[in-house]
Amino acid sequence: MITAKNLCKSFSDKELLVNVNLKISAGRKIGLVGRNGCGKSTLFKMLNGTEEVSAGHIDIQGETFGYVPQEFPFPDKLIGIYLEKKLATKWDMYKIDMLANQLKFQNYDPYQSLTTLSEGQKMKVKLMEVLLADPTTLFIDEPTNHLDIEGIVWLEEYIKSLSQAVVMISHDRFFLNNTVDEIWEIDKLQIFRFVGNYDNYKLEKMKLIEKWDQEYTLFLKHKAQLEKLLENVHKIKDGKKRGRAVGAVKKRIEREVTTNKKEKYVSKRINSLDFDTDVHQGKLMIRFDNVSKKYGEKLVFENLDFDIRGKEKVWLFGPNGAGKTTIIKMIIGEEPATSGSIKLGENMKCGYYSQVQTELDSEKTVLEEFMNSTGCYFGSGEYPLNCNKNLI
Repeated sequence: MITAKNLCKSFSDKELLVNVNLKISAGRKIGLVGRNGCGKSTLFKMLNGTEEVSAGHIDIQGETFGYVPQEFPFPDKLIGIYLEKKLATKWDMYKIDMLANQLKFQNYDPYQSLTTLSEGQKMKVKLMEVLLADPTTLFIDEPTNHLDIEGIVWLEEYIKSLSQAVVMISHDRFFLNNTVDEIWEIDKLQIFRFVGNYDNYKLEKMKLIEKWDQEYTLFLKHKAQLEKLLENVHKIKDGKKRGRAVGAVKKRIEREVTTNKKEKYVSKRINSLDFDTDVHQGKLMIRFDNVSKKYGEKLVFENLDFDIRGKEKVWLFGPNGAGKTTIIKMIIGEEPATSGSIKLGENMKCGYYSQVQTELDSEKTVLEEFMNSTGCYFGSGEYPLNCNKNLI
C-alpha cells in the first residue's frame, strides 16, 4: 500500500499540488486524468521516488515500482543483450520468453537492434524490462500512445489480469472505461477520486461542477450582502457605534469572504475543430504506384497501389511494425521507396504530427519553438504582428 499525506509540490513559478491525501491499495487499477500541465507526470515521479516532494509525506510499505514513461529512448543495442542485462541472474532467462509470449511480442528477434523497432514494439520491450523486476505497483504514462488497435485490446486484457496495482495516465477514455476501478483527477491543485470507470467519472464530475456553481452563486450573493451591510454601517451617525460596527463587518468580510473565497469553475473544452480547405473532391492528393519498401533484407510491404483524393479522410491501421509510420514518412519525403513511385498532387503541402516529437528543442520555451517553426512573431498584443510563413 502507498499513502501520501498533505502532499505538496510547487516549482518556482507554479503550484501543482496542495495538501493532497491519497492511498493506492494492492491490485487497484487507477486512471489519472487532468489538464495538460496539471502535474500528472510529476505526481508519478514523486510516488516512485524520482521527484522530490515540496512538503508532506509519502509512506511506502514493502512496495517496488515499475515505471513506463511516455517516451523511452533506447540505445543502439541488440534486444536480447539489452533484456539479459535486466535479469537478476542468468537462471532467469526463461522470464524473457515468458513475458514475450504474455505480451504477444511476436516475430521477436533477439539479434535485432532496439532502434529498428516500431514505437509499439518498443512499448512492449519497455514493459518487458519493467516487469522483469517483478514490481508490486506499475505506473504507466499514456500506454496507448504507440499501440495499434490490436495492441490496445491486448493491453486492456493484460492490465485487467495483473495482480499488481496499476496507475495510468491516459487521455483514451475508451481504454480507461475498459481497465480501471477508479478515476483520479487533478483539478484545483487537489486530487478528486471517482469510483468506477471513465463514463461514471464524467457523470459524477458534472454533478460536482453543478455543486461548485451553486456554491459560487451563494458566495457572490453573500459577498454582496456583506458589502451592502458595510455600506449601511458607514451611515451610522454615532462615531463610536459606527467604528465598532464597521470593524465587526470588516472582520466578517475577512473571515467569510476573503479567506473563504469561491471562484467560478471554468471548463476549458474544444467543442469543434474545423479545417477550411478549398479542395475539389476529385483532386489527386497522393498516389502510390507499385510501391515496395525494404530495410536490408526485411520486406516491410510490397506492390502498394492506392489513390487519395480531395477531402477523403483515411484511417491507416495495422499491427505494430507493419509499416504505417513508414508510409507516412514516404509521403512527406523522409523515407525513399525501395521500388515503385509516389506522386503528390499539385500545390499540396503536408503537415505531420509524429508519435515522437524529436524535432522539438527542449531547451526552448513553447513560444520560442512556435515562433521558430511558424515565422510568427508576437508583439505586446494578443495576436501575432508578423507572420512570414503560411500555416497549413
